[in-house]
Amino acid sequence: MNYPKRKKINIMKKIIFICLFLTNLVLAKFFSSKLVDSKTGAPIIDANIQVVESKTNGTISDDNGIFYIELPNSNQSSIEINAIGYKQKILPINSINDNLLIVEIEQDTIQYNAIEVLAERTKLIGNGRNYFRTPGSFSFVSKREVLQFKDTDINYVIAQVPGVYSQQEEGYGLRPNIGMRGSGLERSAKINMMEDGIPISPAPYSSPAAYYSPTAGRMESFEIRKGSSQIKYGPHSTGGAINYISSNIPHKLSLNGSLSYGDFNTTKFNVKSGISGRNFGILFQSFLDKNNGFKNIDDGSHSGFDKKDFLLKTRINSNSNNIALEAKFSKTEELSNETYLGLTRSDFKLTPYRRYLASQNDQMEADHNQFTISSVVKFLENYDFTVTFYDNSFHRNWYKLNKVNNQSIGSILISDNLNEDNYQLLFAEETEDDIFEVKANNRLYYSRGIQSIFRSNLKLFGSSHNILFGTRFHKDEMDRYQWADLYKMNDRKLFMTTQGLKGAGSKNNRLYSASANSIFIEDELSLNKLLVSLGARYEKIHLKRQDWGNDLERDSTASIIKNADINIFIPGFGISYQINNSVQIFSGIHSGFSPPGPGIDGEDNILPEESINIELGARLNNRFQKLELVSFYNNYKNLLGEDNESTGSGTYEQFNGGKVLVKGLELSYNNLFRTNNGFNFPLTISYTYTDAKFKNSFDSDFEPWGEVKNNDEIPYIPKNMLYTSFGVLSSKFESYLRFKFIDNTRIVAGKDNFSSLNSNDQQRLFDFVTKYNLESNISLSLKVYNVFNSIYSVASRPAGLRPNMPRYIESELNFNF
Repeated sequence: MNYPKRKKINIMKKIIFICLFLTNLVLAKFFSSKLVDSKTGAPIIDANIQVVESKTNGTISDDNGIFYIELPNSNQSSIEINAIGYKQKILPINSINDNLLIVEIEQDTIQYNAIEVLAERTKLIGNGRNYFRTPGSFSFVSKREVLQFKDTDINYVIAQVPGVYSQQEEGYGLRPNIGMRGSGLERSAKINMMEDGIPISPAPYSSPAAYYSPTAGRMESFEIRKGSSQIKYGPHSTGGAINYISSNIPHKLSLNGSLSYGDFNTTKFNVKSGISGRNFGILFQSFLDKNNGFKNIDDGSHSGFDKKDFLLKTRINSNSNNIALEAKFSKTEELSNETYLGLTRSDFKLTPYRRYLASQNDQMEADHNQFTISSVVKFLENYDFTVTFYDNSFHRNWYKLNKVNNQSIGSILISDNLNEDNYQLLFAEETEDDIFEVKANNRLYYSRGIQSIFRSNLKLFGSSHNILFGTRFHKDEMDRYQWADLYKMNDRKLFMTTQGLKGAGSKNNRLYSASANSIFIEDELSLNKLLVSLGARYEKIHLKRQDWGNDLERDSTASIIKNADINIFIPGFGISYQINNSVQIFSGIHSGFSPPGPGIDGEDNILPEESINIELGARLNNRFQKLELVSFYNNYKNLLGEDNESTGSGTYEQFNGGKVLVKGLELSYNNLFRTNNGFNFPLTISYTYTDAKFKNSFDSDFEPWGEVKNNDEIPYIPKNMLYTSFGVLSSKFESYLRFKFIDNTRIVAGKDNFSSLNSNDQQRLFDFVTKYNLESNISLSLKVYNVFNSIYSVASRPAGLRPNMPRYIESELNFNF
């Protein structure tokens, strides 16, 4: 008798709650504006905006200078705005209204102090004083944008950046494949991967295709540089550089982080705390990520991973702030149940998230340690000198199925013959001894060096010169000491039947090493509205391969040694003209270069990859709109490809692919629509068109190339990519819907029509996130990836088809004290 009445009361409570919630949204004071340089009109990025009376009510300006903040009810309060290189700005609350669209801030006549120089050197674009006027292409994923979705997969982070391609492998971004402007994607081997302005790849010269990526979920923001202005970073200068920017030491005592739980039993915990005093600063951060994976192994075991990442930064500085020293230590531990084994096309259609029984023991164990120490001396007003010592060590052992009955897993899956005996063995419950070869791809890497930068800012003959002169003395090494164990299947479980000898077998007992000495100089000349960047980089590289063969103890001196020396000069020129405070045009030309790395394995010496790269573009930055349009043209002399041993076969050699022409167009657009009732609607669109073709014919043992004909399209580079994001923001909540489209990508070179046999699927993915602010320092978020649960084949290598992640829902608690 009482149940209908109780149900009616519950419905009324829900209606009242919704009404109160919506009323709160309308009545709350929510202010959005744009910060610009009062002199140049350039947007001011990563500025800190804080309500003076509140320790927790603050925000950050994005890469368009836009910020959003909830205002207190008291008219006696004010907003404090701080940005590096600018005078502090105070906005009284009673002076703020909806008509205050643009907030101008004056440049500080005082040059950067040593602490600010340290922050400048960790970035590729800089702190933003001339952000809009930078010659050459660049993209910046700001702190504000990172906080929108809080992606922990780098593939999602860079999806919004035009001209950057990525290929999923395991669905979580643990080992991304990233390329830029037609450069190869394979293991991100053709880009400069950096953290805080320092090379972070395990061995960028001796083994550029090593599997590693910094933990994206720990980072504060991301930079991508393309065009002529990225040549100073090296060793790769064709595609570009991606810089992961770690958390900065805070000015005041703070504690913030997040706790998440999601599908596949996913738990994430990210917390950081720090403080600065007059002469010191310290920060500690911990990021933990664990899940059971979304693929189902035939024996019921899970395919997930457990990753732990820790960061410690400390800083000391003089009273005058002319000298500063900062040390950074990070440690990453990963244990992931990942495999190279994909699916046949037939099995993918039926069960795309299946993993064959034979892959049950596949596991990657990886540990990365990073240590850097940077010192800055600012000895005159316009001169500073920075020296950074860095040391990266990385050990990984990927224990994974390599062959079945002595046949490579790649060749088994590519045939798609479901009646073939070795295919049946992939999920057989009982087998004979020594059927499955599980190889320990055991590698030890180190990368260390000293990098120095001298900067001067001076005026000569009526023009301003910002001169950078830098050196880097670098060494890296990759030690391959591998083995293969043999197994049988008994009652659906793998049992070792023959233990392998460590170091035995072809190419399993080798040491690759490299040393590189480089010098770069860059002069950014400013004359009224004209900005000219002239730069050059010189590298002297020595590559060495030492092979002990069957000498497993490495006791003898009879190892086979092969050496290679490379000397390369890489010039670049960029120019931009400021038509007015809103419009800029720019162009650039530079040499492209990638060292061959392990390519010296071949019978013939492999030539470095060289190219000529040209770009032409324009930028518009007017009020809340930002538009950039860039065309690029990369003419390769000898493209490099690598035949790694990921599929159970291969030579680990590199190949020259001859002439290649890559042409394309990049478009990015941002706008903010505002309403009088406190709602804001941000819009982001980016699009990339790429035409990448071989310009000669040749035969290659490199599987993705094969028999190449003139005008064949290069594999794994999509012709069209589109990204859009639309949001709704108010004082208590913000919601975003984003869409990503990736065109078919060829899996082998060719020019025939796309089919399931020669290409991966088109991808159309929607993601959604909404956040509600319980208090100014506590919020709840709900994220939904792949809203419509679409299924696509995102790769057909290393061995077999691989799916994208299915629909994934995650809830998150955020706090800031």
